[in-house]
Amino acid sequence: MPFHKGHKFLIDTAIEQCETVHLMVCSLEDEPIDGLIRVGWAHQLYGKNPNVNIIWCKDENPQYEDECDTLDEFYSYWIKSVYDNIEELDAVFTSEKYGDDFARYLDVEHVLVDQERKAFPVSGTKVRENAFGVWDYVLDNVKYAYNKKVVIVGPESTGKSTLIKRLSKYYDTNYTEEYGREYTEKSGTDNLSLKDFENIADEHFYRHCRDKMKSEKILFVDTEAITTKIFAEMYLGGEVKSETIDKIIERQKFDLWLLMDIDIPWVDDGTRDFKDPEIRKNHFKRLKKVLDENNIKYHVIKGIGDDRFNSAHKYVEEILK
Repeated sequence: MPFHKGHKFLIDTAIEQCETVHLMVCSLEDEPIDGLIRVGWAHQLYGKNPNVNIIWCKDENPQYEDECDTLDEFYSYWIKSVYDNIEELDAVFTSEKYGDDFARYLDVEHVLVDQERKAFPVSGTKVRENAFGVWDYVLDNVKYAYNKKVVIVGPESTGKSTLIKRLSKYYDTNYTEEYGREYTEKSGTDNLSLKDFENIADEHFYRHCRDKMKSEKILFVDTEAITTKIFAEMYLGGEVKSETIDKIIERQKFDLWLLMDIDIPWVDDGTRDFKDPEIRKNHFKRLKKVLDENNIKYHVIKGIGDDRFNSAHKYVEEILK
Protein backbone atom coordinates (compact mmCIF):
# COMPACT_ATOMS: atom_id res chain seq x y z
CA MET A 1 0.00 0.00 0.00
CA PRO A 2 -0.01 1.93 -2.19
CA PHE A 3 0.43 0.20 -5.53
CA HIS A 4 3.81 1.06 -7.12
CA LYS A 5 5.99 -0.15 -10.01
CA GLY A 6 7.81 -2.65 -7.81
CA HIS A 7 4.49 -4.38 -7.11
CA LYS A 8 3.66 -4.41 -10.81
CA PHE A 9 7.08 -5.91 -11.63
CA LEU A 10 6.44 -8.70 -9.09
CA ILE A 11 2.98 -9.45 -10.51
CA ASP A 12 4.16 -9.29 -14.13
CA THR A 13 6.97 -11.73 -13.27
CA ALA A 14 4.41 -14.15 -11.86
CA ILE A 15 2.19 -13.76 -14.94
CA GLU A 16 5.13 -14.68 -17.19
CA GLN A 17 5.73 -17.91 -15.27
CA CYS A 18 2.25 -19.09 -14.29
CA GLU A 19 -0.97 -20.28 -15.91
CA THR A 20 -3.07 -18.49 -13.32
CA VAL A 21 -2.10 -15.69 -10.94
CA HIS A 22 -4.19 -14.96 -7.85
CA LEU A 23 -3.67 -11.34 -6.90
CA MET A 24 -4.84 -10.81 -3.31
CA VAL A 25 -5.45 -7.23 -2.28
CA CYS A 26 -5.50 -7.39 1.53
CA SER A 27 -6.88 -4.39 3.38
CA LEU A 28 -7.69 -3.31 6.92
CA GLU A 29 -10.64 -1.12 7.83
CA ASP A 30 -8.50 1.62 9.43
CA GLU A 31 -5.90 1.95 6.66
CA PRO A 32 -5.40 5.43 5.15
CA ILE A 33 -6.14 4.17 1.61
CA ASP A 34 -9.53 2.48 1.31
CA GLY A 35 -9.38 -1.15 0.21
CA LEU A 36 -11.97 -0.53 -2.48
CA ILE A 37 -9.69 2.05 -4.10
CA ARG A 38 -6.77 -0.39 -4.04
CA VAL A 39 -8.88 -3.14 -5.60
CA GLY A 40 -9.88 -0.62 -8.26
CA TRP A 41 -6.21 0.01 -9.07
CA ALA A 42 -5.67 -3.74 -9.50
CA HIS A 43 -8.66 -4.02 -11.84
CA GLN A 44 -7.46 -1.06 -13.90
CA LEU A 45 -4.18 -2.89 -14.54
CA TYR A 46 -5.21 -6.54 -14.68
CA GLY A 47 -8.99 -6.69 -14.88
CA LYS A 48 -8.96 -7.61 -18.59
CA ASN A 49 -6.36 -10.38 -18.19
CA PRO A 50 -8.26 -13.73 -18.02
CA ASN A 51 -5.26 -15.36 -16.31
CA VAL A 52 -5.35 -13.01 -13.32
CA ASN A 53 -7.83 -13.63 -10.51
CA ILE A 54 -8.21 -10.49 -8.37
CA ILE A 55 -9.31 -11.16 -4.79
CA TRP A 56 -10.24 -8.58 -2.17
CA CYS A 57 -9.38 -9.97 1.27
CA LYS A 58 -10.83 -7.92 4.14
CA ASP A 59 -9.73 -10.21 6.97
CA GLU A 60 -8.37 -8.21 9.90
CA ASN A 61 -5.13 -10.23 10.04
CA PRO A 62 -2.01 -9.31 12.04
CA GLN A 63 0.52 -7.45 9.92
CA TYR A 64 3.73 -8.23 11.82
CA GLU A 65 4.99 -11.46 13.38
CA ASP A 66 5.57 -9.83 16.77
CA GLU A 67 1.83 -9.20 17.06
CA CYS A 68 1.45 -12.92 17.82
CA ASP A 69 2.99 -15.21 20.44
CA THR A 70 4.35 -17.64 17.84
CA LEU A 71 5.05 -17.86 14.12
CA ASP A 72 2.51 -20.68 13.93
CA GLU A 73 -0.17 -18.38 15.30
CA PHE A 74 0.76 -15.53 12.94
CA TYR A 75 0.61 -17.67 9.80
CA SER A 76 -2.53 -19.48 10.93
CA TYR A 77 -4.45 -16.31 10.06
CA TRP A 78 -2.81 -15.83 6.69
CA ILE A 79 -2.97 -19.46 5.55
CA LYS A 80 -6.69 -19.48 6.28
CA SER A 81 -7.20 -16.26 4.31
CA VAL A 82 -5.33 -17.67 1.32
CA TYR A 83 -7.03 -21.07 1.20
CA ASP A 84 -10.48 -19.62 1.93
CA ASN A 85 -10.11 -17.83 -1.41
CA ILE A 86 -7.85 -20.07 -3.50
CA GLU A 87 -8.54 -23.75 -4.04
CA GLU A 88 -5.23 -24.81 -5.59
CA LEU A 89 -1.80 -23.21 -5.29
CA ASP A 90 1.69 -24.15 -6.48
CA ALA A 91 3.83 -21.15 -5.63
CA VAL A 92 3.91 -17.78 -3.89
CA PHE A 93 5.78 -14.86 -5.43
CA THR A 94 7.22 -12.25 -3.05
CA SER A 95 10.01 -9.71 -2.84
CA GLU A 96 10.28 -10.03 0.93
CA LYS A 97 12.32 -11.85 3.55
CA TYR A 98 9.19 -13.44 4.96
CA GLY A 99 8.56 -15.25 1.66
CA ASP A 100 10.36 -18.45 2.71
CA ASP A 101 8.26 -18.82 5.86
CA PHE A 102 5.08 -17.91 4.02
CA ALA A 103 5.76 -20.55 1.35
CA ARG A 104 6.61 -23.17 3.98
CA TYR A 105 3.31 -22.63 5.80
CA LEU A 106 1.42 -22.62 2.50
CA ASP A 107 3.31 -25.79 1.53
CA VAL A 108 4.23 -24.36 -1.88
CA GLU A 109 7.32 -23.14 -3.71
CA HIS A 110 8.65 -19.65 -3.00
CA VAL A 111 9.72 -17.51 -5.97
CA LEU A 112 11.78 -14.57 -4.73
CA VAL A 113 11.70 -11.56 -7.09
CA ASP A 114 14.15 -8.65 -6.80
CA GLN A 115 14.41 -8.62 -3.01
CA GLU A 116 17.24 -6.06 -3.21
CA ARG A 117 15.01 -3.73 -5.26
CA LYS A 118 17.53 -3.37 -8.09
CA ALA A 119 14.96 -3.32 -10.88
CA PHE A 120 12.75 -0.79 -9.09
CA PRO A 121 14.37 0.88 -6.07
CA VAL A 122 11.11 1.61 -4.30
CA SER A 123 9.03 0.22 -1.46
CA GLY A 124 5.63 0.88 0.06
CA THR A 125 7.39 2.43 3.06
CA LYS A 126 9.21 4.95 0.84
CA VAL A 127 5.99 5.92 -0.92
CA ARG A 128 4.13 6.32 2.37
CA GLU A 129 6.92 8.47 3.82
CA ASN A 130 7.27 10.76 0.79
CA ALA A 131 5.31 9.89 -2.34
CA PHE A 132 6.69 12.84 -4.31
CA GLY A 133 10.23 11.77 -3.43
CA VAL A 134 9.77 8.53 -5.42
CA TRP A 135 7.16 9.91 -7.80
CA ASP A 136 8.61 8.19 -10.89
CA TYR A 137 7.96 4.80 -9.27
CA VAL A 138 4.32 5.48 -8.42
CA LEU A 139 1.96 4.00 -11.02
CA ASP A 140 0.15 6.53 -13.21
CA ASN A 141 -3.29 5.25 -12.22
CA VAL A 142 -2.33 5.71 -8.55
CA LYS A 143 -0.78 9.18 -8.78
CA TYR A 144 -4.08 11.02 -8.87
CA ALA A 145 -4.81 9.85 -5.32
CA TYR A 146 -1.78 11.81 -4.15
CA ASN A 147 -2.47 14.94 -6.16
CA LYS A 148 -3.11 18.02 -4.04
CA LYS A 149 -6.04 20.32 -4.75
CA VAL A 150 -5.73 24.03 -4.06
CA VAL A 151 -8.90 26.12 -4.28
CA ILE A 152 -8.91 29.89 -4.63
CA VAL A 153 -12.05 31.70 -3.49
CA GLY A 154 -13.11 35.29 -3.04
CA PRO A 155 -15.53 38.02 -4.13
CA GLU A 156 -15.62 39.37 -7.67
CA SER A 157 -12.52 41.04 -9.08
CA THR A 158 -10.02 39.92 -6.46
CA GLY A 159 -7.52 38.35 -8.86
CA LYS A 160 -8.58 34.70 -8.59
CA SER A 161 -8.23 33.92 -12.29
CA THR A 162 -4.93 35.78 -12.62
CA LEU A 163 -3.40 34.04 -9.61
CA ILE A 164 -4.58 30.58 -10.57
CA LYS A 165 -3.13 30.85 -14.07
CA ARG A 166 0.19 32.10 -12.75
CA LEU A 167 0.42 29.31 -10.16
CA SER A 168 -0.46 26.60 -12.64
CA LYS A 169 2.16 27.90 -15.06
CA TYR A 170 4.79 28.03 -12.30
CA TYR A 171 4.06 24.44 -11.22
CA ASP A 172 3.52 23.25 -14.82
CA THR A 173 0.16 21.71 -14.03
CA ASN A 174 -3.55 22.04 -14.73
CA TYR A 175 -6.18 24.36 -13.34
CA THR A 176 -9.97 24.28 -13.34
CA GLU A 177 -11.56 27.53 -14.40
CA GLU A 178 -14.60 29.01 -12.68
CA TYR A 179 -17.54 27.41 -14.46
CA GLY A 180 -20.01 30.06 -13.28
CA ARG A 181 -18.35 32.65 -15.51
CA GLU A 182 -18.61 30.38 -18.55
CA TYR A 183 -22.24 29.57 -17.72
CA THR A 184 -23.39 33.16 -17.24
CA GLU A 185 -21.56 34.37 -20.34
CA LYS A 186 -24.09 32.27 -22.26
CA SER A 187 -27.17 32.69 -20.06
CA GLY A 188 -26.66 36.19 -18.73
CA THR A 189 -27.34 37.09 -15.09
CA ASP A 190 -30.74 38.77 -15.31
CA ASN A 191 -32.97 35.71 -14.82
CA LEU A 192 -30.84 33.22 -12.89
CA SER A 193 -32.73 30.60 -10.89
CA LEU A 194 -31.67 28.20 -8.14
CA LYS A 195 -31.50 25.46 -10.77
CA ASP A 196 -28.89 27.50 -12.65
CA PHE A 197 -26.67 27.66 -9.57
CA GLU A 198 -27.15 23.93 -8.95
CA ASN A 199 -26.07 23.27 -12.54
CA ILE A 200 -23.00 25.46 -12.02
CA ALA A 201 -22.00 23.72 -8.78
CA ASP A 202 -22.57 20.25 -10.21
CA GLU A 203 -20.60 20.81 -13.41
CA HIS A 204 -17.76 22.58 -11.61
CA PHE A 205 -17.45 19.70 -9.13
CA TYR A 206 -17.30 17.19 -11.98
CA ARG A 207 -14.66 19.23 -13.80
CA HIS A 208 -12.21 19.60 -10.93
CA CYS A 209 -12.56 15.89 -10.01
CA ARG A 210 -11.81 15.04 -13.64
CA ASP A 211 -8.92 17.49 -13.85
CA LYS A 212 -7.33 16.11 -10.67
CA MET A 213 -6.91 12.72 -12.36
CA LYS A 214 -5.07 14.38 -15.26
CA SER A 215 -2.80 16.60 -13.17
CA GLU A 216 0.79 16.26 -12.02
CA LYS A 217 1.12 16.52 -8.24
CA ILE A 218 -1.21 19.51 -7.86
CA LEU A 219 -4.39 21.01 -9.31
CA PHE A 220 -5.52 24.61 -8.85
CA VAL A 221 -9.27 25.25 -8.73
CA ASP A 222 -11.00 28.59 -9.22
CA THR A 223 -14.06 28.76 -6.91
CA GLU A 224 -16.14 25.91 -5.44
CA ALA A 225 -19.64 25.10 -4.16
CA ILE A 226 -19.63 27.27 -1.00
CA THR A 227 -18.84 30.28 -3.15
CA THR A 228 -21.51 29.27 -5.65
CA LYS A 229 -24.12 29.04 -2.89
CA ILE A 230 -23.21 32.50 -1.58
CA PHE A 231 -23.47 33.93 -5.11
CA ALA A 232 -26.91 32.30 -5.35
CA GLU A 233 -27.99 34.07 -2.16
CA MET A 234 -26.67 37.38 -3.51
CA TYR A 235 -28.48 37.04 -6.84
CA LEU A 236 -31.69 35.46 -5.57
CA GLY A 237 -31.93 37.35 -2.28
CA GLY A 238 -32.10 35.64 1.10
CA GLU A 239 -31.12 32.19 2.30
CA VAL A 240 -30.74 29.45 -0.30
CA LYS A 241 -31.70 25.86 0.49
CA SER A 242 -30.34 23.33 -1.99
CA GLU A 243 -29.71 19.66 -1.24
CA THR A 244 -27.73 19.42 -4.49
CA ILE A 245 -25.24 22.15 -3.55
CA ASP A 246 -25.04 21.04 0.10
CA LYS A 247 -24.09 17.50 -0.95
CA ILE A 248 -21.32 18.87 -3.16
CA ILE A 249 -20.04 21.01 -0.27
CA GLU A 250 -19.85 17.85 1.85
CA ARG A 251 -18.06 15.85 -0.85
CA GLN A 252 -15.57 18.38 -2.14
CA LYS A 253 -12.13 18.00 -0.56
CA PHE A 254 -9.30 20.51 -0.89
CA ASP A 255 -5.82 20.42 0.63
CA LEU A 256 -5.45 24.20 0.70
CA TRP A 257 -7.92 27.09 0.71
CA LEU A 258 -6.79 30.57 -0.35
CA LEU A 259 -9.22 33.43 0.28
CA MET A 260 -8.59 36.53 -1.81
CA ASP A 261 -8.88 39.85 0.03
CA ILE A 262 -10.77 42.84 -1.38
CA ASP A 263 -7.74 45.15 -1.11
CA ILE A 264 -7.50 45.65 -4.90
CA PRO A 265 -9.83 47.76 -7.10
CA TRP A 266 -12.96 46.28 -8.65
CA VAL A 267 -12.64 45.93 -12.45
CA ASP A 268 -15.60 45.46 -14.80
CA ASP A 269 -14.98 42.54 -17.19
CA GLY A 270 -18.51 42.52 -18.59
CA THR A 271 -19.80 39.67 -16.39
CA ARG A 272 -19.64 41.27 -12.92
CA ASP A 273 -22.57 42.83 -11.08
CA PHE A 274 -21.38 43.80 -7.59
CA LYS A 275 -19.36 47.00 -7.89
CA ASP A 276 -20.71 48.55 -4.66
CA PRO A 277 -17.88 48.51 -2.07
CA GLU A 278 -20.31 47.58 0.70
CA ILE A 279 -21.51 44.56 -1.24
CA ARG A 280 -17.91 43.43 -1.81
CA LYS A 281 -17.14 43.92 1.87
CA ASN A 282 -20.21 41.97 2.96
CA HIS A 283 -19.43 39.25 0.42
CA PHE A 284 -15.93 38.83 1.85
CA LYS A 285 -17.26 38.72 5.42
CA ARG A 286 -19.89 36.16 4.42
CA LEU A 287 -17.25 33.93 2.84
CA LYS A 288 -15.07 34.09 5.95
CA LYS A 289 -18.05 33.36 8.19
CA VAL A 290 -19.14 30.26 6.22
CA LEU A 291 -15.60 28.90 6.02
CA ASP A 292 -15.24 29.35 9.78
CA GLU A 293 -18.62 27.69 10.41
CA ASN A 294 -17.49 24.69 8.36
CA ASN A 295 -14.18 24.51 10.28
CA ILE A 296 -12.22 25.04 7.09
CA LYS A 297 -8.69 26.31 7.55
CA TYR A 298 -7.84 29.02 5.01
CA HIS A 299 -5.25 31.72 4.32
CA VAL A 300 -6.17 35.27 3.32
CA ILE A 301 -4.17 36.49 0.32
CA LYS A 302 -3.47 40.22 0.31
CA GLY A 303 -1.36 42.70 -1.62
CA ILE A 304 -0.75 43.94 -5.13
CA GLY A 305 0.87 42.05 -8.00
CA ASP A 306 3.73 39.80 -6.87
CA ASP A 307 2.65 40.07 -3.23
CA ARG A 308 -0.37 37.89 -3.94
CA PHE A 309 1.63 35.30 -5.86
CA ASN A 310 4.45 35.15 -3.31
CA SER A 311 2.03 34.68 -0.45
CA ALA A 312 0.11 31.93 -2.24
CA HIS A 313 3.33 30.24 -3.37
CA LYS A 314 4.52 29.98 0.23
CA TYR A 315 1.36 28.13 1.32
CA VAL A 316 1.45 25.81 -1.71
CA GLU A 317 5.06 24.84 -0.94
CA GLU A 318 4.02 23.93 2.60
CA ILE A 319 1.45 21.35 1.46
CA LEU A 320 3.83 19.88 -1.14
CA LYS A 321 6.34 19.08 1.60
